[in-house]
Amino acid sequence: VNMHARNVPVAVEIRENDIDRLFMEDCVFDNVKEAAVVISREQHALTQVNLMNIVCRNVPVLTHMRQSGEKIMPGMKMYRVKDFTYGLVMKDMETSSEYMTIKDFEPLDAFPASPGRKIPSLPPMETWVNIKELGASGDGMTDDTKIFEEAIAQHKNIYVPQGWYHITGTLKMRPGTALIGLHPMGTQFIINESEPAFSGFGGPVPIVESSEGGDDILNGIGLNSGGINYRAVGCKWMAGEGSLMNDIKFVGGHGTMRKPDTSPIAGNQGLQNRPPQQGRPRGALAFGMGPRAASSPDNPVSEEGLDLAWDNQFWSLWITNNGGGTIKDIWTANSYAASGLYASNSSTPCRIYAISLEHHVRNEARFENISNWKLYAFQLEEESREGKECQSVELSGCRNMLFANFWNYRVIRVYTPKSFAVQVWNCENIEFRNVKNYTQKLVNTEFTVYDVNKKIPVYPWEYARLTISGKEQGNFQITGLPWKPEKLMTGFDFLTGITNDSKGNVYFCDTRMKKIYKWSVETNSGKLIADYPFQPFVLASDSEDNLLAVFRYDPQPGYMVGGKQETVKWLPDDNPAYSSYGNSGWAAYPASFDPDNPDESFKPMPRTATATLTKIARAFYPSSRWHYTFDIAAAYYPDSAFLAPDGVTIIPETYDIGRCAALFPAVPGGKVYVSNEIQKRTLEMDVDSKGILSNRKLFCPRGETTNATDKEGNIYIAEGQIFVFDRSGKELRRINLEERPLSMTFGGTDGNTLFVTTETSLYGIRIK
Repeated sequence: VNMHARNVPVAVEIRENDIDRLFMEDCVFDNVKEAAVVISREQHALTQVNLMNIVCRNVPVLTHMRQSGEKIMPGMKMYRVKDFTYGLVMKDMETSSEYMTIKDFEPLDAFPASPGRKIPSLPPMETWVNIKELGASGDGMTDDTKIFEEAIAQHKNIYVPQGWYHITGTLKMRPGTALIGLHPMGTQFIINESEPAFSGFGGPVPIVESSEGGDDILNGIGLNSGGINYRAVGCKWMAGEGSLMNDIKFVGGHGTMRKPDTSPIAGNQGLQNRPPQQGRPRGALAFGMGPRAASSPDNPVSEEGLDLAWDNQFWSLWITNNGGGTIKDIWTANSYAASGLYASNSSTPCRIYAISLEHHVRNEARFENISNWKLYAFQLEEESREGKECQSVELSGCRNMLFANFWNYRVIRVYTPKSFAVQVWNCENIEFRNVKNYTQKLVNTEFTVYDVNKKIPVYPWEYARLTISGKEQGNFQITGLPWKPEKLMTGFDFLTGITNDSKGNVYFCDTRMKKIYKWSVETNSGKLIADYPFQPFVLASDSEDNLLAVFRYDPQPGYMVGGKQETVKWLPDDNPAYSSYGNSGWAAYPASFDPDNPDESFKPMPRTATATLTKIARAFYPSSRWHYTFDIAAAYYPDSAFLAPDGVTIIPETYDIGRCAALFPAVPGGKVYVSNEIQKRTLEMDVDSKGILSNRKLFCPRGETTNATDKEGNIYIAEGQIFVFDRSGKELRRINLEERPLSMTFGGTDGNTLFVTTETSLYGIRIK
C-alpha cells in the first residue's frame, strides 16, 4: 500500500517458475520501462494478483506473463488502474470460479500528487512526558493506576518506558491521548490474577479504553489480562478515523515471554527465567485449589492437554461504537480470551494492517454490523489443542469491507475436521482479494466461506477474488406449508434454551460453544447475537423484550469476596442423583440484555427474596426435571428469585435450571405443563398469584425435555417425536424430525410457527 516506483525497469517481479500473491493499492508507477508487474505461473490458483487505484505515467506495459509472453498494455501515457485482477475469480458466491483477467483503466489529463501517508506518525519526541518521571513504578507489583489517570488528565503525549505496569482499573484515554511504548513485551499493562475490577459475573471491563471519536494513539504496549479475570477485555477501541493503534501484543497463551532475570545462578551463565514474583498468584498453588486450578500467562497449568484457564475472559481487542482509524502490527494470540478481535457497530473507516489472530478456543475474529473497513494481511492460525473447534471468522450484518491477502491456516497437528473458515450472515459487498486456506493435513477446512442463511458454500480453497454481493438467491427457500418441518439453520453443537419475544422472534443457545442466536421473523434469517465467556443454559424474555439468559457460573479461582474465596449458594433442591457426579460447585446466574445491544447492556439480574415480591407477571421454571424426587422438586418454591428489568418477571432460583433444556412461563391464574424426564410423563399444574405451582396431576404418559402450547390450547410434547394433544389429553398428531427435539416455543409474526431446536439444527413448523 502506498508504494512508489520510479525510473526502474520493473516495479514488482515474481520469480521465474514461482507463484505469489500480490496486492497493491494507492501506489504510483512512474517511468517503468519494461513492465510494472511480471507474473510467472499462469492458470494457477496460487498466482493471485490484484491492483487497485494505481497511478501510472510512462508505463506502457502493466503486466507481462512470462510463460505465454502476453502483455497487458493500456495504451495511454498517463492512466489510473482503477481495478485489476489476474487469477481464479468468483464474481459472487453463486458464480462458478474461472481463471480470468479483470481490468478497468481510466485516462488521466494530469499526473496527480502522490498520496499522503496512510499511517499516522507518532507525535514529536520533545512533546512526550515520561510516565516514570511522574512517579510510575513499572515493577509489576506497585499499583500504577492513579499515576496513569493523573497523567492522562494533565498530559497529551505520554511515553511509557520498558516495565510492567500494574493496573487495577480501566485506563480511560481522553480525545487525542497518546500512550507510547516501544516494545510490547518489554512494556506491558498487567492486571493481577482475579483483579477485583475485572472479576466475577458481569459485563466486559477493558484494561484500556479509548475516547469516542478522538485521534488517540496506543503504540508499542503489551496488554496482559492475566489468566483468570472473567470480565477482562484487553482494549476497548472507540477512537476515530485519525487514530492509531500500532505494535500491540495481547499477552497470554502462545508467544508469551517471561521476564528475564540477570542475577547469577550457580552452574549457569547468562539470562535465566525470573522465579515467581512475590505477591502475584501463580497457577494452582496460588489459588490453593490443587492440581485442577487454572493458570496465568507466565505459569500455564494443563490437564490432559487443556489449559483450564482457556476461554474464560471476554475479547482481547474490542472495536465498537464507531471505532476505527489505523490498526497495525497486532498480535492477538491470548488463549484465555473469548476471541482475538471483536468488532461491532462501526461505520467509521478503519484500516487494519498485518494482524495475526491465533490460538483461541472458539473464535478468532467476529464482525457485527461493520462497514467501510479494509483489512490487509489478515492471518488466522488454529492450534491443535486449543483451536480444534475454533471458528476463524464470523461476518454478520456487514457491508463494504475488503479483505486483502487473507490467510487461513491450521497447523499440522490439527486432526479434527472443520467446515467453514468464514461464516457469513446477512452481509453485502464484501470482497476477498488473494485468499489462501490450507493445512498440511488431509483434514483441511472444507469451505473458505459459507453463507449460513442462504446455505451457499464457496468451493475453491485458493483464489484471487471473491465478491459477496448480498444479492445471491441461495439454496434454501422457506415454503411455509402447514405441518412441514423445515430445517432453518444447522451445523451447531447442541442447541437448547429456546424462547420468544413479543414480536415473534426466537432466541436459542449453543451451550458448550457459549453462543446465543436469534431467528428474525422480519427477515426470516438467523444471526449470532452474543458470545460471552459464560456458558448459556437457557433463555427467557420479560414483558419489555429484554432477553434473559441463565449462565453457568463457576466461582472464580483466587477471587476474594469478603476476604474469602468466592463461593456460590447451595440450593436446598439440589439433586444428589445428578449433582454428586461432578455437577456441583457452580451456580446458574441469569443476566439481562437488550438483544439489539447485547454487549453494552449485559447486566446480572439481582437476587431478590421471594417473600418481598408483591406483583409477578411471569415466573420462569424448568420445562423438565431429571429428579428422583420429582414431585417435591416440581412444587418447590425457593426463598430467592432473580428479578428481570421489567420488575414483574422472575426466575426462581432452583437447582434444575442448570440441567433443563428450556424454561416455561408460569402466569398467575394459568396452567403449566412440566415433564418428568425419568418417568417419561408430563404433569399439569396450576399457578397461583405469586407464581407458585401446585395441584399436580398427570396430563399424559409422554414427556422428555420440552413442551409448548399453541393459541388453541393444544399441547406439543417432545419425546423423540413431537406429540400433539388437545386440552383433554387426546392425541391429535405426531411430528417427525430428522433429529431429536430438545426445546420448543411458538413464534413468528402470527405466533403460529413452532420452532424446535435439536442437537445441531433449528426447525420451523407452520401449524396453520
